[in-house]
Amino acid sequence: MQLTEEWQYIIILLAFFIFVSISLNIVMLKKFVKAKEQLDAPSFNIETFPSLQAMELHTKNHIYTDINIPSALIFLATNCPKCKSKITMLEKLAVHAQLNGVSLHILLHEQMENIGSFFAQSTLTRLIWQLNYSDYKSVNPHEISPAYLFINENSEVEGQGMIDDENWRYFKQQILGEKN
Repeated sequence: MQLTEEWQYIIILLAFFIFVSISLNIVMLKKFVKAKEQLDAPSFNIETFPSLQAMELHTKNHIYTDINIPSALIFLATNCPKCKSKITMLEKLAVHAQLNGVSLHILLHEQMENIGSFFAQSTLTRLIWQLNYSDYKSVNPHEISPAYLFINENSEVEGQGMIDDENWRYFKQQILGEKN
């Protein structure tokens, strides 16, 4: 059976369009994977944690966020149910962190609502540094939460990510003395 010239052109065009379609799908899949990786790996875009003016929520004293001991800075949002679910774990971690020479602070900003009810009955209020909104955005530009920054005694960022990621779990195991 001999294909007519017209059918040969149709088959060639079909093959071409299938090839273009598959190529575009591969390109789109690569872009989706890259976008997902960027969402999964938050970036605070800072190398050194700056000294910022903050208010200690429990004393209402104004302080500077000078970091001179290893610290874990925690970013929570008061409108985030996942953040609320971390409070009990953070309370336990805060006690052990202090015993291990690690300072733990929670960073909030002045525009967050319901801070009192979010932290009701929690011992974490003594660890809250409330920043003005522009300073908060300078260290957490995408308002990522629940997230963390690990800062060394020279105010250098040594780690960052989302609470419960692999680095966080390792930190938690070290502070709580847990085994794998």
